[in-house]
Amino acid sequence: MFVIEATNSRNWRWISGVFQHRANAQAYFDSIPESARPLQRIVEVRLAAYPLFIIEQQGFEYGDLHFVKDKLRALVPAGNDDHAHFNVYVIREDFVPAKPGTDIMGILMHWHITDEYLAPPRATSFANQLTKIVSE
Repeated sequence: MFVIEATNSRNWRWISGVFQHRANAQAYFDSIPESARPLQRIVEVRLAAYPLFIIEQQGFEYGDLHFVKDKLRALVPAGNDDHAHFNVYVIREDFVPAKPGTDIMGILMHWHITDEYLAPPRATSFANQLTKIVSE
């Protein structure tokens, strides 16, 4: 799997594309306007099939359902209902924004993981939701 990561001069990060095959990732990368290309890079992810889970926390980490569940188990409640530990995104097919290189991550299925996700009943419900995504 291949992900196009981007970082701008303000150190804002986003994913501007996800592809199962390198040739598609390269073609998309080549379609990014030349002025924006230096902000982008192709990252190879050692996962052969969708869904791809992305954890965003001062950068991006990639993996499968077990990876996400392990990250959730490792969290310690912050004791602050407004604290977001990290964001979890799920990609079920190639993600190709219409305008190459842009940040439209907000349209992806995602969750802002707060303390609520760490305790029942929300933790159980969320785990079941993720498992269902993988089985579809």
